[in-house]
Amino acid sequence: MTLTLGSFGSFAAAAPSTAMKVWLYVDKNEAFVNGSSTILTSPASVYNGKMYVPVKFLGDTFGFPVVYDPVTNTIAMTAGKTEVWIDLTLRTTLVDGLPGTFAPTFAISPDGKLMAQLTWMMDRIGAKYEYDAVLNRVEVVYAPFSAELPSGDGSKPIAKFTFGKPSYKMGEKVQYIDLSYDVEGDGIQYVSWKNREEAFFKPGDHQVSLQVTDSKGNVSDWFTKTITIENDTMYSPAEFQMHHAKTQSFVKMNSTELNQYIRSAAPLSMAVIRDDSRKLLVSDSPENITEYGVLYRDAVEGKARLYANHINMMDADVQFAIIATNHGRNPVAIKTERQGEVYPSVFVNLIGYQASVDFLVGDVNKPELTVQPGESKAYVYLPKLKKGQGINLVYDVETNNDVTFTFAAMLPNDPMEAALTYPELAYNGHVRGTFPVSEVRMETDASRVNGAAKFTIGDDAEDVFVEGYDVFRRQIVENKGNYGVMYHVRINNPGKAALVMLARGGVFKGALKINGEMILAPASGVITALDGVFMLHRTTGTERYIDIELTPPAGSNLPIDIVLYPLD
Repeated sequence: MTLTLGSFGSFAAAAPSTAMKVWLYVDKNEAFVNGSSTILTSPASVYNGKMYVPVKFLGDTFGFPVVYDPVTNTIAMTAGKTEVWIDLTLRTTLVDGLPGTFAPTFAISPDGKLMAQLTWMMDRIGAKYEYDAVLNRVEVVYAPFSAELPSGDGSKPIAKFTFGKPSYKMGEKVQYIDLSYDVEGDGIQYVSWKNREEAFFKPGDHQVSLQVTDSKGNVSDWFTKTITIENDTMYSPAEFQMHHAKTQSFVKMNSTELNQYIRSAAPLSMAVIRDDSRKLLVSDSPENITEYGVLYRDAVEGKARLYANHINMMDADVQFAIIATNHGRNPVAIKTERQGEVYPSVFVNLIGYQASVDFLVGDVNKPELTVQPGESKAYVYLPKLKKGQGINLVYDVETNNDVTFTFAAMLPNDPMEAALTYPELAYNGHVRGTFPVSEVRMETDASRVNGAAKFTIGDDAEDVFVEGYDVFRRQIVENKGNYGVMYHVRINNPGKAALVMLARGGVFKGALKINGEMILAPASGVITALDGVFMLHRTTGTERYIDIELTPPAGSNLPIDIVLYPLD
């Protein structure tokens, strides 16, 4: 693409003498400069997951030169102290005389305008910025050094900030605009605040202070500014967090708040479909291995899910394997369609969490396995389990003929043939058996929901445990907790809402996919009901639905409540 003279023109803007605030809306042509509306030909946009902003508009607004040469099809600009030259034909750059590549720092908009990556541009011109995810807006504050340089000791950085407005309601989010700078251009390395709160919940005047340190270790004086909090409430502390807490973070609530905002949520009316197209084999009893033997065994033809969760409690090593045996007359091909595989570890919560993460990701690295008639092959053969180590495994397989899977706790170095003759180990609690259902699909319409609403996983009331059959004991059994089951939940018309999790059963560490995005709950540590709730996701009010995928992680306690909390 060749840019025209009209794309840039000559540079005539003067540098501003005071701080300026610019709002850029993503993929919207309207922008605001110090509160005044202006129309852009090229708005801020996201390309390949990165935010880009219009270079010429920022140059004209903030007073740095952006000059286009139509003869050479090049652009020259000075961004802060950085000299940039761009060859648009060759897509090459010189930055302070050093050669570089055009992308990903720069991009060309669909209408032929030069765009620069947001972080790169703001760092070069020394502007501060914040992204408002709710409004999908980039808020830029630019304070040129000429407007801010004080008299006095030039070696100290200058701490300075302002509020978005002079007064706020109780529970209203405070906007802090950091205007700090280093007079020698070394850059601010550290900031230290006193009494900075996202919101205040007591009326009156409150003092907030800031101190900064530059890259050479020079420390500024404290800068203090007073904010006035009106005797009027926007949100309570709990409501504020529901609106503003970061996703994938804890929302602290005391028991009174939990009862008021979360536990009082009404159950969502769910249409439930239990998919029996893939049977589920669960080997979780005995969960604690105290002797060598066969943990579980059953035959499969077609689609199946293999689930194993065990801990070695012997003083000796254990070799865990899943052995495929072909008792038929034709070869059997075993194709792995999905897997969650965690090798031996002593961290019980971690292995269940990591297996559920891997299974949700859906990557497969197991080649197709062919088992000849009368042959047995290891489908899974893990490293030895030391005492106290556990494993959690989930595999979706499809076979073209009947094949028997044996879950075995083997004596290391024993041949597979020997393992097939091991005794069947006695049931001692937990879950073992073959279940017809491995997928549960739920759907609801939240358009008529009044107030907070929830659905529950793993309580055997709203979410009934799947029944199956234990081949060893020859009896009907329950999958208590529905471990190994994948849930697919769709909430239609969610409105503007927060989606939070309450770990009702105790310690929980798992993962979910929400609209295809992986959510770690939590990324580190565990969740308990004592922590309050965990912020999973927040909608803007424009979504037609929310899709949720999850599977109960081994080592975690159920039930859990997932609550849709309205933000309108």
